Amino acid sequence: MAISTSSRPPVPAQYGRLPHVRVSQVVLHLLYVGWSVLAIIPFVWMVFASFKPFKELMSSRDFFPHTWTLQAYETILGRINFLAAFANSLLVATTVTVAVLLTSSAMGFIFAKYRFPGKEQLFVALLATMMVPFAVVMVPLYVAIARLGLANQLAGIMVTGICSTFGIFMMRQFMESVPDELIDAARIDGASEWRIFFTLILPLSGAPLAALAVFIFLGNWDSLLWPLIVLSSPDKQTLPLILAGLRNVYWTRYELYSAGTMLTVIPVMILYAFASRYFIKGLAMTGMKL
Repeated sequence: MAISTSSRPPVPAQYGRLPHVRVSQVVLHLLYVGWSVLAIIPFVWMVFASFKPFKELMSSRDFFPHTWTLQAYETILGRINFLAAFANSLLVATTVTVAVLLTSSAMGFIFAKYRFPGKEQLFVALLATMMVPFAVVMVPLYVAIARLGLANQLAGIMVTGICSTFGIFMMRQFMESVPDELIDAARIDGASEWRIFFTLILPLSGAPLAALAVFIFLGNWDSLLWPLIVLSSPDKQTLPLILAGLRNVYWTRYELYSAGTMLTVIPVMILYAFASRYFIKGLAMTGMKL
């Protein structure tokens, strides 16, 4: 039996129309795409330059290599103690990141959920330290490190980074959103303050902690000035110091510098690839904007 098409319900007019797009939105998206391409091109050029021979890199203007080679990577890994510097940077960045996550979450919890005299004044004074340039405290900080016997030691870098004012502020912003009733219920059930912190607060703070971990790890992985002041032995140097020395020794060997930079960037890219979802979610939960 044939069904008459006249019995079908009419299609609303808005379903048959194309979505209205403003010219300003199109222009803005084109600007975003153009800016993204301009930002990515130097990185892509560095990737391909690391696989080019030196003569081709200096003589050819082509974007892609004609001859693919791993000679630059072999030179980097075999001549300049790169693996030791990589291990030093990984140790410093990982240790400082774990320490900052612990101290920032603990102090953020205290400033957010505890009441004691002078709390607001102390927090304001703590935030004021973010306004002090590092150059102001650089000399007295090194004197203190030297007196502790930590000069030319990786511990001299790590001990000065175990607390982060930015991390405390970030975690306090998030923990203020944790309901007080949840904490009071845990106290009524007999949970100690340490148990509340480790079994209740930290699991709820996973996303902000992931975002903070990316910030802290990246900052310590790329740190140059403070390790340059503290460390002097070649076997204690970190990756930024090795790359700075590589640029001074092989200042015309751009393929070597590109290969060293790629080996430095890869761990950070892997970290962000795994933590990007939690990084964006953590920033949104703390109410912070980049």
